[in-house]
Amino acid sequence: HTHTYTHTHTHTTYNILIVLLLRSSIQLISRDSQKTHRLVGLNDTNEWLCDLDMVFKYIKYPVVSMGILKYCKHITMDEGYFKGVSDTVPLHLVMIDEIATNHPLHHETVFKFLKLLFERSHEHLQELEQIEIRKMILDRMVHLLCVGHVIPVIQYIRQCLDHETTDKSLIRYFTAEVMEYTCSPYSEEFITEFLPIAKDKDVTSSLRNINESDSISQFIEYCGR
Repeated sequence: HTHTYTHTHTHTTYNILIVLLLRSSIQLISRDSQKTHRLVGLNDTNEWLCDLDMVFKYIKYPVVSMGILKYCKHITMDEGYFKGVSDTVPLHLVMIDEIATNHPLHHETVFKFLKLLFERSHEHLQELEQIEIRKMILDRMVHLLCVGHVIPVIQYIRQCLDHETTDKSLIRYFTAEVMEYTCSPYSEEFITEFLPIAKDKDVTSSLRNINESDSISQFIEYCGR
């Protein structure tokens, strides 16, 4: 009987601890969500910057990060958002990178948002500005690739190439970035999706040199082994 009592008492104590931890976590997330909700209600970027440390602290909570993601989508889809954007990456896109880094389960949601942003018309901007903006979005896709969402990103860019829906200078830019951040050994799935891009002369000819010491040539050679 003593053994049964001890076991039951221990089990009960364990359950109480779990309940207390869950309650504490829920209260913490609720408090952080309320603070984040207050932040997304601010219209002035300077007000955001004042609480930037807090934003990046709370963005690590999945529920908070989803709220921020929806907010960023709402803001960046505004027609005038990229007007006058310089080489500096806007704060909202930096937060998208942070969400991708901290939340693997959000990768597909982040990717859908980036594709929407990439494919959106920016006709109100000059052609060079449109190219630079799409490069900025491609940088976010490369970051997403680097944190684990590899094949879907490569497949998407290959589709853009196959269907000729994207300027080849942008695909060239993406290809060069991928080669900079990846190295062998490459998976069979990666090779299947990326090799057609690497072999496209219109895309990669300017990235290759005569002695084939460049990363594209080395990748093609690796695939031929």
